[in-house]
Amino acid sequence: MATVYVLFLLVSLLSRTEGQSCDYKGTLSGHTTLTKALLTSCPRDTTYIDISYNDFTTVSVDAFDGFYALAKINITNNKITELPVGLFDQSFKASLTELYGSDNIIESLKNDVFENNFNLRILDLSNNMLNFIDTNVFHKDLSKLELVNISYNQMTYFEPWPYIPETPQTDDIDLVFDIQHNLIEKFTNTMNWTYNLVEPYEYLVNLQFNKVSEMSDDVIFMYRDKVEDQSVLTELLTYNVNITNNPYFCNCKLYELVRDLHSSFFLYYRVEEYRYRCASPPHLANVDLLHDLDLDQFVCNITDNCPLNCTCQEKPYISTLEMNCTNANLRELPQTLPPMSDNIQYVSLYLSGNRITEITKRNYSNIIYNLTVSNNYINYIDGEALKEMVNLNNLDISGNALKFVPKEIQKLSFHKVKVRGNPFQCECNMTWMADWIALSNGADESSITCSSDEKTHVIKDVTEKGLGCNISDFVIIFSVIMTVVVGVIIGGIITARRCPYETKVLIYRFFKIKPDGKYKIDEDITMHYDAYLSYDGEDIQVRQWIRTIFMKKLEENGKKKYKFFCPLRDALAGDDYGPTLVQEMTQSRRIFVLLSPGYFTDTWRIFESDQAEMEHNASSENHPRVVYIIWHDENEVIKQNLQKEPWKSRLIGKRVLSPDKRFFWSKIRYELPIKPRSKINRVNNSYTDIQEAERDERQQNNDIKVICKKDFIPLANRPQSAAIGGVSHDNLYLEAIEL
Repeated sequence: MATVYVLFLLVSLLSRTEGQSCDYKGTLSGHTTLTKALLTSCPRDTTYIDISYNDFTTVSVDAFDGFYALAKINITNNKITELPVGLFDQSFKASLTELYGSDNIIESLKNDVFENNFNLRILDLSNNMLNFIDTNVFHKDLSKLELVNISYNQMTYFEPWPYIPETPQTDDIDLVFDIQHNLIEKFTNTMNWTYNLVEPYEYLVNLQFNKVSEMSDDVIFMYRDKVEDQSVLTELLTYNVNITNNPYFCNCKLYELVRDLHSSFFLYYRVEEYRYRCASPPHLANVDLLHDLDLDQFVCNITDNCPLNCTCQEKPYISTLEMNCTNANLRELPQTLPPMSDNIQYVSLYLSGNRITEITKRNYSNIIYNLTVSNNYINYIDGEALKEMVNLNNLDISGNALKFVPKEIQKLSFHKVKVRGNPFQCECNMTWMADWIALSNGADESSITCSSDEKTHVIKDVTEKGLGCNISDFVIIFSVIMTVVVGVIIGGIITARRCPYETKVLIYRFFKIKPDGKYKIDEDITMHYDAYLSYDGEDIQVRQWIRTIFMKKLEENGKKKYKFFCPLRDALAGDDYGPTLVQEMTQSRRIFVLLSPGYFTDTWRIFESDQAEMEHNASSENHPRVVYIIWHDENEVIKQNLQKEPWKSRLIGKRVLSPDKRFFWSKIRYELPIKPRSKINRVNNSYTDIQEAERDERQQNNDIKVICKKDFIPLANRPQSAAIGGVSHDNLYLEAIEL
């Protein structure tokens, strides 16, 4: 890649635009300040000035004043420390296309240094001492930039400079931003730039041979104001950043990136060129982390707040923090845990060979996955502590001083619990252990014994009768059960009064009972679709969410598979596009309108929402045929539009849902017909596929005629159409009824 840049720069230097050129290469070595007076011998119409290989340390701001046609400037191989603001803002500012300033000692670039150089294509400041670039050096009007080379400098951070210039999307020319061989170790965003890139991506950013040692999802998503349903792969493709050949510290902080790359084509893409190698820890030095390192090797040793004589290690591969305190002379379970990363969900404690006497609650009990406390002095286990261990999967309490264990231990199958080597007592309150052990197929229960009257019994064979227990408290048990039942009923009534809609949704979800009953339109077998879906397809996040989540859940997955009409997927563009939308909407049992920021400015989507309102008003049934979905409740654009007419009035009395709210998918299924269209057709299968096709064609023709008669009103007599954002919909209505 470096060879390509050298050839690119060499060709650019050798090529000359038509016109005069002045060559001062190495001829002004006795001067330290480049002034206007030193260039008086150069014609004013000069297009190329070469002042390389001299001893200049400073440049006067008016050094190039009077040159009105300059296209190329070469100031390489001097000792210049600064490019003053205004130096290139002269009469030639619009003609300057190439600036070569490599091999100097320039330390910073200030705002507005290239303020009016709109035609600048090549900027080469490699081999300097750059350590600071201001936030507006590369502004949006530098749209002609093709190459920025600031390699071999002293930059320690990366700002999103490459993505600011608004380069054309159709010129097939990438903006190459070469920042190789610097000291970059962190990514920042002081300019507060947020992601707004669209395909095709016109950028190629080279960050090889820097000091980047970590690369997590947080870094990649730093420039997005809100991240949803985006993978690391998508972001890397978008940003077009090459981060190979950096000294990566191969620990848990790289796990997410490597995991996502493993599942992408990057795993096999230009393998020899794109090598990601570990620099540390020492035992992994120079290992290809993408191709030669298993995911379970990406771990972090935690020292902060790790108990004395213990080792604490994060293992994101299993989302677990492992704390090994074997033979660490502990007298109790650790009170707290070390700080953990966001992707750590569980903790495994290995505490064998200590002096622990009891197991009680901890503030992290709910995330304990494995608890090994064998060979301690435990004589008491708090049943409430076990109840709080909702994620407990393995428990080893063997070799302790337990006479009893609480019944809450039954939450685990017997084969997941080790209890051998405890002096259990045979009492009436432990006979449940026999059933617990018996239910575990293949468990070796022969050595699990208890003692009674100096006799030893195998716990599996212990019975209440054998121990002489008198069980006669049926009334107490019945009373407790009835109290619980009454409490549940009362709680259900209170919940139903406070949240009636959510209660109906949950009743339908768990019992398949729809309190609102059925609607006539749901039984109409002439309907083609269960629902019509209107959304802004220009928004890439909305489009991906609809395709990969919404459609998959409702059309492909689950017991009920619904049939949707999606204009951006099912309708063909053409003169009959509008009538097609009207026709298919009338043939849909429900109409879903997904309101996102771009929806309010999309002419066809506004047309769809108008038609949906007409369908709602034309229905003789009082049911929520039109359902609105708010993309994000807190989005300012959406909130502002919903305060305006006609949206403000339209949402009154309608069902309004949001993916941000609880029970979203249950509510969506509740609003859909009870029987999907496919099931109705199977139940009422009284005609063949050919007959169905003929019936559908006749129905379509009748529907269009009905729409024409119903909705067409001469322009002179029809009231002014509602307008949103100042856009009248008269033409849209004409297109919808035109045949």
